[in-house]
Amino acid sequence: MLIVSVDGGCAGVGGVVDGRIAATSQQYPLKMAALGVDAGVDFATTGKRVSGYTDTGVTLITDKPQTGVDSKDTKFGLANCWG
Repeated sequence: MLIVSVDGGCAGVGGVVDGRIAATSQQYPLKMAALGVDAGVDFATTGKRVSGYTDTGVTLITDKPQTGVDSKDTKFGLANCWG
């Protein structure tokens, strides 16, 4: 059985490092927050409203990559995790 987590926080990446889980899907909440602040500033200064969807990215973190599945290793995951 393959066990993974979804969020990619530092605890999740640590679980991959120590083998408790096989992978984590790393998201980037600091980038989400920064884009939200930028949108608020734009609205306050120009009145421009945000619409649609903004993809802030997601990366599969694993030290056991699978053929055909894009992923990064835990070294990258630890350098880019949050929390």
